[in-house]
Amino acid sequence: MLESLLALGGLVLLRDSVEWEGRSLLKALVKKSALCGEQVHVLGCEVSEEEFREGFDSSINNRLVYHDLFRDPLSWSKPGKALPGGPLEALRALDKRTGSGPATIALDSLSWLLHHLPCPILCQTLHALSRQDSCPGEAPHLFLPLIYTLPTVPLSTLTRN
Repeated sequence: MLESLLALGGLVLLRDSVEWEGRSLLKALVKKSALCGEQVHVLGCEVSEEEFREGFDSSINNRLVYHDLFRDPLSWSKPGKALPGGPLEALRALDKRTGSGPATIALDSLSWLLHHLPCPILCQTLHALSRQDSCPGEAPHLFLPLIYTLPTVPLSTLTRN
């Protein structure tokens, strides 16, 4: 199953809830991508870098680039060290940093961003990141946002084309 998901590329929305623990699946897909030699970027909003890397061996951790929004997401403690453009620009910049080879972008978690950013702008950014037709011949990118099931944001609104 993991191989077929990785081969397709594009957007794979991972649901996390009380019934379905999604972070383990996210980490399994990140591990599989790294083992396939892909560059893996993680935008971490919900857990620390140390917690996310826990359980990976050094060969996986060496391929993983962690972009930390967890410790100070709005740059209140260090105003001069803010991510330029905030969380949304950090998300947009991930696509530019992946280069031309196959890459995986993991978002842990989309739920945090939905609470802090306008939903239409965030959905447009996700769509742009997951487009496969924008650069023909380019290696596929896999985009893995983890989302908690929220009663206020139906999952179907995030997956429409």
